[in-house]
Amino acid sequence: MSEHRVHLFVKITDWLITAITVLLAIYIVYRFLMLLAGPVFGITDQTTKLFYPVHFNVEEEGVAEFSGRELPVKITKAQALALIESPTPEWLLIPVKLIRFSIFGFIIWILILLRQLVRSVGKGDPFNMKNGNRLRWIGLSILIIGVFDFFHDILLNIFITPRLLFDSIVLSSSVHFNLSLLLVAMVIIVIGEAFRIGAEMKEEQELTV
Repeated sequence: MSEHRVHLFVKITDWLITAITVLLAIYIVYRFLMLLAGPVFGITDQTTKLFYPVHFNVEEEGVAEFSGRELPVKITKAQALALIESPTPEWLLIPVKLIRFSIFGFIIWILILLRQLVRSVGKGDPFNMKNGNRLRWIGLSILIIGVFDFFHDILLNIFITPRLLFDSIVLSSSVHFNLSLLLVAMVIIVIGEAFRIGAEMKEEQELTV
C-alpha cells in the first residue's frame, strides 16, 4: 500500500472514530438527562423508558422444513426485552442504569485510545511506549466492561427480575460472564506488552548506535 493510501486510510479511520465517539457521547448525555433531569425537574413529560433483557421458559411446538421433510421443533427457552415505563426514576432501577452508563463511558475511553493509536500510525511511529500503554488500557477497559456486565446481570436477577410479573410467562434468572470479552482483553494486553518490549528494544538499539 502506497504512502498516500496509508495517510488517506488513517484520516478516514480517524474521522470515523471521532464521529462515532461524538455521537455516542451525545446520546449518553441525552439519555442521562432524560433519566434524571427530565422527569424530575419537568424538562420533559416523557416517561423514563428502561429496557431490560429477560429470560423465560416457554413450551411452544412447531416444525422445520428441510429437503421436503418436516422435523419437530420445540422452544424451551427464550429471551426478550422488557420495557419498564416510569414517570420518575425508581431507586431500584437507577443503579442498573448507572452501570450501563459506566459501560458506555469505558467504550468512549476505548474509542479515544483507538483514535490516538490511529494518529500515531499516521505519524509513522506506531511502535512506541505510549501505544503499548494505550493497548494495555484498552484491554483492561474491555475486561472492566465484562465485569460490569456481570454485576449488571446480578442486579437484574436480585432486584428487577423478581418484580416482573406476567400471566403466561415464567421468568428465569440468568447470570453469565462473557468469556469472549475476557479472551479479547487478554490478547490486547499481550499485544500491548509486545509493543512495550519492542519500543524498549528500539530505544536500546538507538542508544547503542
